[in-house]
Amino acid sequence: MNDAASTWTGLQRLLQAHGLPAGVALLVLMVVLPLWPEPAPLAAVAAFGLLAVHHRGARIAPILLDLRRPWPWMMALYLYHVLGMLWTDDLGFGAFDLQIKLPLLLLPLLAAWSAHRTEEHLPVLMRVFAWANAAAVIICSVAAAWRVLALHGEPAQEVFSSRWSLFLHPSYFAMYLTVALCAWCLLPRPAEGPRWAFSAVLALLVLGVVLCGSKMGWGILVVVLPVLLVIRRGDPVVRRSLAAMGALFILGVGGLVAFSPYARERMLEMVQATQAQVPDPTSATSSSVRRLTWGTAWDLFTAAPLLGTGTGDIKNELVAAYQRSGYTGAADHRLNAHDQFLQTAACLGIGGALLILGMVLVPLSARSPHRALAALFLLITAANWTVESMLEVQAGALFFSVMACLMPWTAVEGRTSPASAP
Repeated sequence: MNDAASTWTGLQRLLQAHGLPAGVALLVLMVVLPLWPEPAPLAAVAAFGLLAVHHRGARIAPILLDLRRPWPWMMALYLYHVLGMLWTDDLGFGAFDLQIKLPLLLLPLLAAWSAHRTEEHLPVLMRVFAWANAAAVIICSVAAAWRVLALHGEPAQEVFSSRWSLFLHPSYFAMYLTVALCAWCLLPRPAEGPRWAFSAVLALLVLGVVLCGSKMGWGILVVVLPVLLVIRRGDPVVRRSLAAMGALFILGVGGLVAFSPYARERMLEMVQATQAQVPDPTSATSSSVRRLTWGTAWDLFTAAPLLGTGTGDIKNELVAAYQRSGYTGAADHRLNAHDQFLQTAACLGIGGALLILGMVLVPLSARSPHRALAALFLLITAANWTVESMLEVQAGALFFSVMACLMPWTAVEGRTSPASAP
């Protein structure tokens, strides 16, 4: 069975299992996540809502309370944010924050109805997600080439900067691409079919991470590629492709640093930020300013470790602290903590900190047929959350919620086949 036939069979099974409306809505969701993020929240609610209607006879209470999943932790964290409105002055920002984080509560409640069928259809959904990410890389690259050749743009700025990533912030796009890459390599691959197609998608995903210019994205890829190579060492096609992608990554980053002044500037900025004992308080560069925002968020947490600032007051309290400390760059840009763990701890105190840690750490112990992919998803998420407050932004909160709801977390959710587990 070739790749196209295998995908078509998977699509047919998906539609048969969940019904045409829910199946199509799921596929649309996987496409719009990287390519059209604005309607993605509505697409997610529609997809999981239709799934809930189609599987409305299923029992959901045991699933929602299973601590091996991120779901109960997600819902508890959201409800704690609701509770945090009780000691909030800025109710407007609090309401906005609750809206951004709503997928943490709503999607698990809807997904619980169809959780028993998740494992069977994860490969085709993640394959579509990988294709959509690869398509986004092509579109971004073609648009950058057009701006350079036809509009006489500066190549260093058009190809390697936030301008290159058209649909998402580069840090978020790099995370999407890395998760898609893991799924592409770990989920069942058709035994037959053109090898070039597998390698081409893999190359586009790696190229996308390189061009995003996300330092955390680069660092994660340095770790993920060898891990995937070890896990899939028994598959010669995947093994050779991953080895080639490792070389592509090294050449790509090396070439950018060698020929792009912007890339060299970002690398130099990161090195200087790690070596400086006292960061420049007026700095607005990403690496230096993070040390300032991290320290400020930690100070807010230690000042109110039990309750935190409250859901709606965290941004105002951070900005006020920046101003008191003379952190003009951070204050002018009204930056968040740039660390989701510190952001949550400062906002909700020790209770919020424990919930968000439980959300990404406890499910690592789950033993599902796709445990390698689930574990890498959580670890990639946790790594990105150390440098970005991703649950404060729709693209971060929705992505985590969707992926957490699609992945199987226990071995009893569906039928297990020998090819399912890498």
